[in-house]
Amino acid sequence: MARNMITGIETQKMQEYTQEQIDRAEHMGIAIPADVKEQIFEYANLVGEEEKVRTLVRNLADAVNRSDEDRVEELLDDAQMDIQDLPDPTIGKLELRDYGYTAEDMVPLRKAAALDYHRMGSKIYCLGSDGSKGEYASKEMIQAHEGLFGMESQMWERIRDQDLDYADEDFGAFQEPMNVIGQEEALKLYDAGADIYLITNFSSPIYVTERMEIERGPEHYQMSTEELERFRNLEWEMQKYPQIQSLKEANLLLGTRRTFGIYQIRDGLPGENYAFMNMSFIESHGMQIKKEDYELVYVGELFGNMSLDDIFERFNIDRPEDFRGHSLSVSDIVVLNEGGKVTAHFVDSISFEQLDSFLNLEEQVLSELAYEVGERYFAIQRTEGGYDYSFYDEDFRLMDGGVYENGEISIEEAAEELLEDEGWTGERIRGDYDQLMEKVEEMDEVVMAEIQKSQGEYKPLAKVEELEEANYNMIDNVLNNMPPKKEPYLEYFAAECDEFHDMGAYEKSTDVNQIAAVYEKYRENPENAYRVCSMGIIYRDPEDSYYDDAEFAIVKGNTVLGNLMDDVRFYGELALIREGIEKIHDALPDYKYVPMRDVREAMYPEKMTTEQLAEALDEIAEAFDPYEYRDNVETGENTVQEVMLDLQSGNTHSYISYLKDIVDEECDQSVRAGVLIERLKVYEPEFPKNLEPMVYVNYCEESALMNPRCQKLSELDAKTAEMDKEWYAKRDSKTEEPTKITKIYVTVYYAEKGEQMLHHFKKSIDIGNGHGGIVSQLKYDNEMKLTDEYWINYQKGKGSEEFQKYMEDLTDMQNHVLPYLQSFCNLEEKGVKERREQQITERNEGRADERGTSTEANAVVKDAGKADRKQVQQKQAVVGKDKKLSIHERLEINKRIIQEKQGKDKPERGADRGVR
Repeated sequence: MARNMITGIETQKMQEYTQEQIDRAEHMGIAIPADVKEQIFEYANLVGEEEKVRTLVRNLADAVNRSDEDRVEELLDDAQMDIQDLPDPTIGKLELRDYGYTAEDMVPLRKAAALDYHRMGSKIYCLGSDGSKGEYASKEMIQAHEGLFGMESQMWERIRDQDLDYADEDFGAFQEPMNVIGQEEALKLYDAGADIYLITNFSSPIYVTERMEIERGPEHYQMSTEELERFRNLEWEMQKYPQIQSLKEANLLLGTRRTFGIYQIRDGLPGENYAFMNMSFIESHGMQIKKEDYELVYVGELFGNMSLDDIFERFNIDRPEDFRGHSLSVSDIVVLNEGGKVTAHFVDSISFEQLDSFLNLEEQVLSELAYEVGERYFAIQRTEGGYDYSFYDEDFRLMDGGVYENGEISIEEAAEELLEDEGWTGERIRGDYDQLMEKVEEMDEVVMAEIQKSQGEYKPLAKVEELEEANYNMIDNVLNNMPPKKEPYLEYFAAECDEFHDMGAYEKSTDVNQIAAVYEKYRENPENAYRVCSMGIIYRDPEDSYYDDAEFAIVKGNTVLGNLMDDVRFYGELALIREGIEKIHDALPDYKYVPMRDVREAMYPEKMTTEQLAEALDEIAEAFDPYEYRDNVETGENTVQEVMLDLQSGNTHSYISYLKDIVDEECDQSVRAGVLIERLKVYEPEFPKNLEPMVYVNYCEESALMNPRCQKLSELDAKTAEMDKEWYAKRDSKTEEPTKITKIYVTVYYAEKGEQMLHHFKKSIDIGNGHGGIVSQLKYDNEMKLTDEYWINYQKGKGSEEFQKYMEDLTDMQNHVLPYLQSFCNLEEKGVKERREQQITERNEGRADERGTSTEANAVVKDAGKADRKQVQQKQAVVGKDKKLSIHERLEINKRIIQEKQGKDKPERGADRGVR
């Protein structure tokens, strides 16, 4: 229901119009119920379109007159769906106009909806009753504004229609792995040149185009995991070079993207003595160009073949809006980063002079380094002749350490070798060495306080002997008569209440089977349902009071949760604990079991091939739901091959989503599903040499063509060509039409040499019409679309940009893709090729005859190509009246017509030389 509604002229007019429509129905003797009238008025106020209101009243009156209650309910539900299509179903455009905002560029929102959409990354405007909107608002501006709000209509249409962004034949949008970052970090990385994305519910991420989108946007953003890691590494790399003053500059000088930067002399520095002076002046006056005299004022992307002259012209004639320096002038320096190759160029009087000395950065050797590795910590610092290193646990307590006596290698290389030797192979996150040492010192103070508290005053060695040694008659100030060391062991416990053991029964024993029986007995008692029973391990170490008596709940419900020890590093790595978990699993064989991380990781190879991944996915799908699997997979069908093609095309996201469903089910396959998710995230397709194009038969009326579903293109092309030839020969003698035609729906996969991912496209093809095999049929379809003016004009109606892209795709398919696919198949039969060309010509000529009185659009096409057709007619007159142009000649003519219409027929008009 609408609330706090602003009633004005527009709303009043709509209410009067709605009442007139209702009165007209009731004058005909149709009594519309009061609750229905109320819903009609609400619909009218929110939708605000007279035609829709009139249609709704007429349909409702008809349904009421026929006493069709189901129809009335259906109509009201449809009306409610129309209202739900508004971004805020409590307000419509009528109220917005009555409020005072009359422009049609906004859809209205109240404050609650405005805050929700802002949080999801949409630009929200605080609308004024005077018709103003200002700049888009921050969260604080929205909270402070007491009027109405708006979202751009174009943005709302995109949100509403987001599911229609992809064609039916697409598998969906692939999105690379993303990391969530806060607003402050997003601003820092955006300034440095990173690609930042809004967090929305769109199928693909929305790119941030200006800094204000972050300044006034929501609290969290996202960026590529790979990109975030790159910039974090840059932050550490720039520490080696004190001359680099910002992360933005580090990205320019140390990054690998194609970028350029503009340096200009800073005010108040010695460089002012040669500002705007050429190289000759600087050299003649004995001056030296120094990097510290300059500041980086702009960084941009280096597009295509952009040259230094292009940059000079742009920053003098067409300066970017975000450029804050002066026009590019003499004494400025332009730095080019061409994919890792960095050069500096001094702007001289009439040219540019390369200035290698400008980039002579003095590397500062790091003397300290710190890493976080899976919630544990590593520190290393340079000493005389080598490195001093230490390993710390998650609580910053020293685990191990020593001296690495090889000062010849870098500190990074030493750290790498030490971490590998220790088996710390997890993700390594660089940290601040000084901050880590502060944490370690704090923990040392805590430990010392505990020792002093437990031991009291300091005891000399003789007193220690008296307390520790077994034979008091042998006190000799040497610890040489110690009692036998007591080894650690495990106890097992079962508790009726996991959180508070004293709220129920509790038993412990060294016999795991005894405790397992007690645990199952506790679970059978319905009174324990709310308490949450548990079973677990108690670690006993008589020699170490600090670690002794540690208790861990391992079993809850019907699941043995060995993975709970992943986060308890010291205990989780003990062989005794691992053995105890396995014993619990053996004592409760019917329970679900989630092993520890390293056990899970060993289930599949760290790096899996495409075939290994496909086989694993096929196996887990069958094991997870064998009935559904058999319903969808026929016996003997090669599903592994299908999955391999899917993965090699970049479609890992749908499998990850499926595996997440298995994980959520908490079943026997959940652990394996979780491991496979991690393998898919790092999967990179690999292709054998000379990979042949493949075809997946989605459906075919002729079952022989569907066995197998995945086939080499060359093999299926030969089959369909032979079948087409045989069926076409059996035409009806009266109609000359084939007596049998079957349709086949296929997906074609291919990758040219050196490519890292399969391309694919879907097509439906008719077999039996005389057009040959798969490739020949594809050529026929493509040539028709390139030459059929009806089809071309239809595509032009979608807009010039979309039309241009469409024609480029068709041309690429004609000139590149199809010849490439044909190279793997037998050459086309001459008769099939001629028959195909003849049918295309006849179809086009037939349509030309139908256009005796052509539409305006076709007239334009004819006029544009008049000169070309005149030449063709002259050529036909010479060759002969019945002589027809080849398909390639007709394609050239049609393409030139398209180019002229788009203004691309001359180089000075921006001719697209790629379309020929």
